[in-house]
Parts: sequence; C-alpha cells; structure tokens
Amino acid sequence: MRITIMKKLAKPVQYALAAGATLALLGAFALPLSASAKTPEPSFTSVFKQDDFEIRDYGPQVVAEVSVESTKSEPANDGFRPLARYIFGGNAPQEKIAMTAPVTRQQGTQIAMTAPVTRQAASSDNLWNIRFIMPEGSRLETMPRPNDPNVRLLQEPGKRYAVIRFSGFGWQSDIDRKTNELRDFIAARGLTTQGAPIVAFYNPPLTPPFLRRNEVWLEVAKS
Repeated sequence: MRITIMKKLAKPVQYALAAGATLALLGAFALPLSASAKTPEPSFTSVFKQDDFEIRDYGPQVVAEVSVESTKSEPANDGFRPLARYIFGGNAPQEKIAMTAPVTRQQGTQIAMTAPVTRQAASSDNLWNIRFIMPEGSRLETMPRPNDPNVRLLQEPGKRYAVIRFSGFGWQSDIDRKTNELRDFIAARGLTTQGAPIVAFYNPPLTPPFLRRNEVWLEVAKS
C-alpha cells in the first residue's frame, strides 16, 4: 500500500522537486555558502498588494528558455536539463552563470525566432516554455551563446504582472484553483490580461510544504 501511495504522489510533485533541486544546485556556485544565503530574485516595484495578491512592475529581463512537449504535471524533465547545462558552462566560452529565482513555466503556442537559432513550433496544448532568469543587469548581446540549439536567449521587455502567492507542493489542482482566484481578482479590478499564466517556483526540494513559495503570474496591461 505504501509503495502504491508513493507512486501516486510522485508525478504531481515532480516539477516542484526538480525546480527546487535546480535552484539548490545553482545556488551552490552563485552565492556564498552561509546559512543566510538566498537565491537572488529580479527586482520589481509593488504597485498594489492585498493579502496573497499583488500587482508588480518588472523591468526588462534576459531569460534562457526551452520549449518542451510534455504533460502538465511533467514539463520539467526535458526542460531543466538543457537549461542547467547552459548555466553550468554548456556555452561559449564555457562560462558559469548565476541565476535568480524563480524558475518558471508557461504554456506556449509558438517558439520565438531568436539568434543563434531560428525555430517555430505549431500550437499545442502540451507545449511548455521553461525559463531560467539571468542575473539582473544581463545584456542579451553579451550573454554566452548556448551550445544546445534548443536553448534560446530572449530579451523580455518590462512587464506588469498580477500575482497570487500560495504554499504547498504546487499540485496542478492547486495551480488551477489559484489561477481562477487570480482571474477573479483581475476582473474585479477591471484589468486586462495578456498571455497565458506563468507558474513560478522558488524553493529547494527539502523545504516543508507550508514554507514553500509558489506563485501564479498573469501579465496585465498598464492602465
């Protein structure tokens, strides 16, 4: 019975564990080894905050992205490996790159056309974009070039996001419920959404569920 239960639990927590493990590994070389060390996050301006809801303005960011065909509960397996290789020196000139939290995933419809690789993919319900955010102040033109053609570097413009924060393992049912709550919050404030929801994971795998920080982001138009 115990084995059966563990097998049932494995898939829903797989993404959260993989995200946390990646953050923990990256933090080992990105930050000093101390009890207070924390993976840095991209800075933002808080426009509005109420309970678990927040509206944030983020500045421009450089991100490394991989698009993978996968199910909702398992987009991390294929996405994290090439991104982690890039961060750990799988690039020219074999340079290690620090990374900020969170690790994000977003359901995608098209792979952007970016140098040095030009690719497009048809719309798919199982296409997911997995992203690592590059250190603040990074510039696209000076970033190391990925060795893996599936890794794309993108320059993201500044954006405004409506955000809901929640704890737990990040079950898909929780993500769906929190996304609906966020949409209700956005509608109540008369805001207009842009794009698909982004799920953000912040914590290492051994973090207790009640201390975990997960978020759903939805881009909203600035009024």
